[in-house]
Amino acid sequence: MKKAIVVDKNYGSVTIEDLVILQKRFAEAGIELELAHFNSEEEIIAGCQDADAILGTGNPPITEKVLKQLPNLKIIQRFGIGVNSINLPAATETDTVVLYMPGFCVEELAAHATSLILGLFRNAAYYDRRIRNGEWPKAKYYAPKSIPEITLGLYGFGGSAKPLYEVFRKGFHSRVITCDPYLPESIKEQFDVEIVDFDTLLKESDVISLHAPLNDETRHIFNREAFRKMKNDAMIVNIARGALIDEKALIDALQEEEIRFAGLDVFEIEPLDANSPLRNMDNVILTSHSAFYGEGSKRTQLNWAYELVGQALNERKVQKEFVANKKIYNSNTEFSFE
Repeated sequence: MKKAIVVDKNYGSVTIEDLVILQKRFAEAGIELELAHFNSEEEIIAGCQDADAILGTGNPPITEKVLKQLPNLKIIQRFGIGVNSINLPAATETDTVVLYMPGFCVEELAAHATSLILGLFRNAAYYDRRIRNGEWPKAKYYAPKSIPEITLGLYGFGGSAKPLYEVFRKGFHSRVITCDPYLPESIKEQFDVEIVDFDTLLKESDVISLHAPLNDETRHIFNREAFRKMKNDAMIVNIARGALIDEKALIDALQEEEIRFAGLDVFEIEPLDANSPLRNMDNVILTSHSAFYGEGSKRTQLNWAYELVGQALNERKVQKEFVANKKIYNSNTEFSFE
């Protein structure tokens, strides 16, 4: 029987109950699924020696060290989009196919970003906090902007940015601009969106919503210099990766009124520090890395995990659209890539 191991069952993107159901589905397909939670490279190495597949519901450290000490490993399956905790070159070098789930939650991400933007502009969180404290701040705080008159800036125009574009451009008739140097020409022809450089995005956006992966190019791209170029009444929203933003620089920018609002679902270190000044700011809405969360997205996660791992282990077939380390096509002859 093939062996698969969930290495971070307590991460929280799916419940233990969900994983138990998945475990039963795998058993019917001739795959033993073990549910574990390892906290280090060493624990993963020790616990996964006989694993054909590793499943990560979050961002487990699948490093070069881990990969080189798991000779039986054939498949890594991420329950999400980001693969920044997996060493993709080392995976390719060890003939390990890394699977991920592009597009599984784009509608949820866009809806969540919309809720943060409107919640901040319409003072929803501010009013809620004040009312719960016994106040009645009728028509107080910042006068809300007219949504059709704002410029929404999208940093990255991938999966989750497109439905957010639809909401604001076609729903509210807002101006939408994007900075994405990797945008193909075909996409430019399909959407009524202005393509701008990074400085223009910073200077002209009333809202900047982040939809880019985390890598060496994008880490801390929203830093002190970037915030100084933004409008003093601008908003930044992050439902992508926490380290796209230099968190200390963001706190300073908010405190010094270089920008006005922040809506944050992801952070450099999670959970957010109990002493973070962000926790006490009325002009900030915080959510707990849950923008992906929804009935539909969770169902998709579980179904894809079952289908992709099962197909790879039992049929030796892999669907190319779900492969994160694309260079594996040239070196791995164990699987057929379709």
